[in-house]
Amino acid sequence: MAGHVLVLGALGGVSRAVAEEFHRQGWQVSGLVRRGRAGELPDWVWPVEADLNDPEAVAKAASSPVDVVFDGLNAPYHRWAELAKPLYDAALVVAERLGALHLFPGNVYGFGERMPDRLTPDLVAAPSSEKGRIRVEIERSFAEAARAGRVRTCILRAGDFFGPTITGQSWLSALIAAKAEQGVIRAPGPENVPHAWAYLPDLACAFVRLAEQRDRLDPFEVFHFEGHTVSIADIADAAGVVHHRPMRVQRVPGFMFTLLGLFDPVIRASREMAYLWRVPHRLADRRLEMITGPLVATPLSKALASIGR
Repeated sequence: MAGHVLVLGALGGVSRAVAEEFHRQGWQVSGLVRRGRAGELPDWVWPVEADLNDPEAVAKAASSPVDVVFDGLNAPYHRWAELAKPLYDAALVVAERLGALHLFPGNVYGFGERMPDRLTPDLVAAPSSEKGRIRVEIERSFAEAARAGRVRTCILRAGDFFGPTITGQSWLSALIAAKAEQGVIRAPGPENVPHAWAYLPDLACAFVRLAEQRDRLDPFEVFHFEGHTVSIADIADAAGVVHHRPMRVQRVPGFMFTLLGLFDPVIRASREMAYLWRVPHRLADRRLEMITGPLVATPLSKALASIGR
């Protein structure tokens, strides 16, 4: 069941992948961008140049009824504490004004450093970082709005994003596989620890499938996208296939991140999440495909080959 989707933060890497999949599946796609940036959108995206904090203006600019709002907004990593909650509160109000289902990409931050290796949607949150606590608070506000009958929200949690639309913005492309063509894979942690990853084209497909089944969803839903659960060693093996050469795994010592963090606020802000490279974890959810049907699962080597294209 297609419809009209409004993508918030339409020029972001995650939003671009999701918008492309909605378009492929025959949806009408609108994209919210800052004023003056409409020209950067593909010609199949209806530009919505409006202030996120003015839901009436957003609704007017969208020009037709909206069925789904995809929340692809993202506060700068080093400014989450001040910006994340207001940003997502505003997105929720926009979805409420439009009477649309609110689709939100979640992550594993809320489970904390003592999380089990298998993460299911019913697992109780136990954040151990500031970013984890912020994420839990945001998800709780979505649940409260749904219980109050204000706006329906569907959260799809996933691992670290990677893919062709966020080449310079993911851990995998910016650090781990940045030197794969030279035969080097860099490891921010132990090389044999399973880590959750989400290839964006596959994740986008799951979001569209959920949107198509929106009438079957409860007012507040949480699903987990399994994606790829692989270690740095697994990534090295897959990169070797892509580049037709053996890979050498090079450990990046922790003090390097501390040193770089003195000059780069984003790297400094990422230090509290370093446990994700030490603690094995995978996302699991048997119910997701009961709702969506079988989902796409691109082989890791093929997914890696798409980076940078």
